[in-house]
Amino acid sequence: MTRPLAPPSSSCLLLGGLVLAACGDGGDGQPFGSSLSSTTATPTSDADATSSGGDAASDGEVDTGDAGSSEGGVADSGDDDPGDGGTTGAEVPFDAGLCGEAPPMGAAAPPGPPAYSGGVCPAFVPGYNTGFTAGGLVREFALVVPSGVDDTATYPLVFAWYHIAGNAMDFVNEVDAQALADEARAILVIPQDSGMFEAKWPDTPLDIGQSGVDLAMFDDLYACIAQQYAINTNCVSSIGVSAGGLWTTYLATVRGQHLASNLTISGGHPTEIVGPWWPFVSPRPYAALVMWGGPTDMLGIDFNAASLNLVGELSGAGNFLLRCEHDGGHGVPAPGDGDPLRTALHFVRNHPFWLAGESPLDMGLPDFYPSYCTAI
Repeated sequence: MTRPLAPPSSSCLLLGGLVLAACGDGGDGQPFGSSLSSTTATPTSDADATSSGGDAASDGEVDTGDAGSSEGGVADSGDDDPGDGGTTGAEVPFDAGLCGEAPPMGAAAPPGPPAYSGGVCPAFVPGYNTGFTAGGLVREFALVVPSGVDDTATYPLVFAWYHIAGNAMDFVNEVDAQALADEARAILVIPQDSGMFEAKWPDTPLDIGQSGVDLAMFDDLYACIAQQYAINTNCVSSIGVSAGGLWTTYLATVRGQHLASNLTISGGHPTEIVGPWWPFVSPRPYAALVMWGGPTDMLGIDFNAASLNLVGELSGAGNFLLRCEHDGGHGVPAPGDGDPLRTALHFVRNHPFWLAGESPLDMGLPDFYPSYCTAI
């Protein structure tokens, strides 16, 4: 069955007197800045929906209707002309990057995708998929594939985790995910949260014990997408915004063996009230992008402090780090001084697994990267 995605019934979580995640920004009433206007309601693709194993069709259906209005997440510059004389505004050119190259002989290889816990993978189609059993629960997700996807085995796979006021299809629209997938020639998957956690993802001290719910979603989506599409297992990445940024930080500590890179936007590793919300572990050196809005990046919790914590931990563990501290507060900064989302996907394409914590960005950043980013 299909169902419309409704806005969350609550946008705040009270944790021992701490208001956690999105309770509005006191500005325009939206939790992460003005919404990005988009006429794209659903991702489209010319790809077939047949499973690579020729197995059973999905139990679920695909909703290709309008997901409704955006809840925010990407700031709108409100000006087509960046006019800042900075590094950006320039269109990010397609660059297959190191993900388009064969790994060097003898380079470290990632483990294969996990086995699907449900037995036979269902067939997925581009758009909104329902009826997918992951870890014993029936789940939903949005899948965005590049137009004209084929079997050339050069497609990075990017998991994206949204903010506390969002849902999968709103996020697809907010970030114009189809355009990102087409430009980066990458496959994007945006899981819909389970509805079990007020903070969307199980990364707070109250629910970290149930993190297996969404770890299973990661495992089973990876398993079945890898069966159906020719993904590059050397270029599997995760990106999260706000509550999703906290979750992807945790995800990297327990699934980092699969990740070539991990990217957080106004996320990090909080240490408020109860100390570290989970132990920081880096299973292997990988590339990390940490982007946040400076000292004013506070929304229920101190995301500035959480991001600085993560910067220190990643650097100390030998991971390559692109530190991007802007002054725009919480959420995805507007394009203008660089395009943060297109920069993120360029980062993904140029940091395959086999780099093992090294980076071509040590030689200098492309001129279309935001000026507030620094390689560490």
